[in-house]
Amino acid sequence: MMRLLVVLCSLWAVAAQAAAPIHTSAVYAFSKSGQKIGTVTETFKQGDGRYQLESVTSGVGIFALLGKIRLASNGEVTDKGLRPLHFEDHRGRSDGVQTDFDWEKKNITFRFDGKTESATLESGTQDRISMLYQFMFAPPKGDISLFMTTGKKLNPYRYKLAGEEKITTPAGQFKTLHLIKQHAADEDGTEIWLAKDRRYFPVRIVIEEHGGGRIEQNLISLSIEGE
Repeated sequence: MMRLLVVLCSLWAVAAQAAAPIHTSAVYAFSKSGQKIGTVTETFKQGDGRYQLESVTSGVGIFALLGKIRLASNGEVTDKGLRPLHFEDHRGRSDGVQTDFDWEKKNITFRFDGKTESATLESGTQDRISMLYQFMFAPPKGDISLFMTTGKKLNPYRYKLAGEEKITTPAGQFKTLHLIKQHAADEDGTEIWLAKDRRYFPVRIVIEEHGGGRIEQNLISLSIEGE
């Protein structure tokens, strides 16, 4: 009986976490090879079984001439976390890319460069921004394997859980879980640090470009309503 109660309480906790309204606002410093080139402002709203997520990167100084990068994702919140229904990626004045997820038909549709393509929608698929917020609902307990779309195609990704680390960003010091993307020599590498005491929110993201560059996104400020 006690074991059954533990299981039921665990399931209730997961469901409650998925159902509880959350509203986050975050700002990151965006730099390349040590030089600040912009800021990233993100907002996430969740309630009534749905979520809306937007990320806007704005350049500073001469980099402002390149225009803004806007990523947007919306979809459902389930007992397994986020389930995207629509994703957009707009850069400068380009038409960008749009992706639609049809979970009933297990089909994903990509629209970019005047073309429309489709593929089989794999279970648990995330888009390039919902993937980072999925950890608020499903904290990593080990290595992670998932499918993720950039908006033009769907690929498998694997992240190794490298352990716990204390890191400092402009927003302060955090106890984090460190994830490292497993990748080939000709691919970019990605590392993510998730704050354990802030709903596993991503506080640092580092991309090691296979051509030699290093891109960093470090948290400046974070507000989480509903904690």
